[in-house]
Amino acid sequence: MYEKLKQLIDVLDIMGIQPFIGYGNPDADILIVGKECALKEGSDDWKKFYEPNFRQWKESYEGHGFGYRHGEQPYNFEHGNFHPINPFFKLENIKQTGKRETGRASSTYYYYQRLIDKIRAGSPDEFEPAPYIDFFSDCFITELNDICRRNDDGLSKDEHQEIKQHIQVRFDWMRRTNFFNQFKVVILACGPYAKAIRQDEVLKKDLFGNALIVDCKHQLSFWDRSLDKNILKIHNLLK
Repeated sequence: MYEKLKQLIDVLDIMGIQPFIGYGNPDADILIVGKECALKEGSDDWKKFYEPNFRQWKESYEGHGFGYRHGEQPYNFEHGNFHPINPFFKLENIKQTGKRETGRASSTYYYYQRLIDKIRAGSPDEFEPAPYIDFFSDCFITELNDICRRNDDGLSKDEHQEIKQHIQVRFDWMRRTNFFNQFKVVILACGPYAKAIRQDEVLKKDLFGNALIVDCKHQLSFWDRSLDKNILKIHNLLK
């Protein structure tokens, strides 16, 4: 485990960059590509979960940070029992409301869980929802834009251009590594951010190899019904 992720980190070290890599099982068959992390830059959660992501992965394969086991105890960052392989402690599989209740899943993670539950069952309609968010064991998730923000509503032309530039930088280092092209299934849950991938078959191949690409119409902050027609196909591919 971690061998391909270790290779990715070693290459990024050589390149002199420490980007956000993602969360979840690096040996999983499914990659979910979201738009951007919905944390406020500079916030406590950003400082714990996002900004040190590269370092957390590097420390994990160097033998640190393995004290955390999902569901056994709350986080204690001071004692190192945090692990990006399963980064959010015992979230109930209940969607947050506008009040953002602690212990419940965000809309996006709620629907990521629904996707994995359906794939596990092989059916878009007959599936057993997991009691807690555990999709991280079956997939790896990353973001296409490394600028954190709640949403992209009301952004200026310059801000949209900045996003485009950040995505291009991410494409560049993803193409120079062999981590993201290892997955059998790639879910593009990043809406318009994936425009270049849709239009450029060479880019798509460079980024994701021979994976089955499932393209969502938008990010999964609500359910995309077009996914249902692919559930059985994904299930059978991964059996």
